[in-house]
Amino acid sequence: MPVVSRFSRSVPVSIGVHLLVLIALLIVPITAGGNLPSIPERVTAYMAAMPVPPPPVVHRAGARTTATPPARRLEAAPVEAPLEIRPEKPAPVEAIPDLPIEGIGAPPGDVGAILEGPSLPPPPPPKSVGPIRVSQLVQPPRKIVDVRPTYPEIARLAHVEGTVVLEAIVNPAGRVDHLRVVASVPLLDAAALDAVRQWRYTPSVLNGQPVAVLMTVTVRFTLSQ
Repeated sequence: MPVVSRFSRSVPVSIGVHLLVLIALLIVPITAGGNLPSIPERVTAYMAAMPVPPPPVVHRAGARTTATPPARRLEAAPVEAPLEIRPEKPAPVEAIPDLPIEGIGAPPGDVGAILEGPSLPPPPPPKSVGPIRVSQLVQPPRKIVDVRPTYPEIARLAHVEGTVVLEAIVNPAGRVDHLRVVASVPLLDAAALDAVRQWRYTPSVLNGQPVAVLMTVTVRFTLSQ
């Protein structure tokens, strides 16, 4: 006969004990009848008595509140035709009084004076511009009167020759106003100045206005003349 050990006998007993403990822990609480705790009535009454506060109103800076215009009442269309059609009366026209117009200087009703307005003084005549350089003109002035210089006798005896350079300002009428010696020959300067002062030129114009011209004049002296 086989020998049964003590350990093999105790295994089924241990399994059965564990099953009984599980059943007691899981099934017994489920099947057991119990009353759940009820919610007290005071809490419900407190929640019903407290009203919900309204949401806060937010005002934006610069925003304008516009009132909603009331809805217009629509009149029902007439069902029956009127017995008589009366003409509508024209609206009265209010008469506009004649008011004086200030700041114009004309009495009321003088339409011509109002349209013309106050008289303005005539514009001043254009001022002459200058003197300007000959190079700034489209057409340089042209000499129309030429006077030959007189050779000084002292320069002729001394056999002095040379070229005198002058700076001249010709006015808008074409006359020589100012002279200045730029390159000098001492014995010949006076004769050159006397001759150039008698020269005449055509008037000079720039942008439609008469102008004075600054120009350079050269006078040559030779003994062969």
